[in-house]
Amino acid sequence: MKELIKEIIGFWNNYWGDSFIPWLLLAAVVYLLIFRRKKKNTRYVLCYLGVTLFLFFCPVTAKIIQACIGKTVYWRVLWLVPSTPVIAFAMTEFLRERKTPAKIAALAVCVVLIIFSGKGIYQAGNYHLVHNYQKVPDEVAGICEMVKKDAGDALFLLAADNYIGPYVRVYDPSIQMMFNREGRGGYGAGSRRLYLEINAPVLNYRNIGAVGRRTFCNYLVVKVPNEEQKKELEMYGYQEVGNVNRYSLYRLGESADEVTNPILLR
Repeated sequence: MKELIKEIIGFWNNYWGDSFIPWLLLAAVVYLLIFRRKKKNTRYVLCYLGVTLFLFFCPVTAKIIQACIGKTVYWRVLWLVPSTPVIAFAMTEFLRERKTPAKIAALAVCVVLIIFSGKGIYQAGNYHLVHNYQKVPDEVAGICEMVKKDAGDALFLLAADNYIGPYVRVYDPSIQMMFNREGRGGYGAGSRRLYLEINAPVLNYRNIGAVGRRTFCNYLVVKVPNEEQKKELEMYGYQEVGNVNRYSLYRLGESADEVTNPILLR
């Protein structure tokens, strides 16, 4: 239980980072409780805020939610916390009864507090500008265009790791993946094994090539291998098509239609 509580607090701290938003939220709650507690809207807002915070911090509900959505994405529960509406509501109530000169000054203070409460979405480093309409990483767009050009009209299957894979069908739904997110719903018995190999902490290119060939996977997207690792993939019939930044695209055989997974023919 103590370990779970530490994880929950860790999620909270990592979510907010060095932002002032939690402190602004606390100040907003204190203001509303002291000066606006009798208003019906205040009760609604604070009740909802209390429920969402309880769901997030309570170890029992946290364990249930993590079992449903996974431990690594538990921080997404914080999306339910109405931090921005509560802060905006408190600031609006605070400004409502100020006279014009004081209201302008108070508004300026509120705006400055919001501006300096965190970083811009691109400055924080979590998001990057991309150059495609689907707004997926440029590496993904480059790989998708490369594989479509190489395969032409041939039926094919593509396997990629958890960074590339989830974006591929966002960019182009016509591309058939060897397995879905987290390796579910794969083509054939060996697809789960291929998923584990291509997402292993330390990549074994010999194993990736062997399982890929056994499962009739036409294309592999792997992190750029060194010369020895390239030979291990070539040993199982995979040929390098090209590179996009950190990733390489490999094709099984001389062309995409040289090997076809029987499931694609059904």
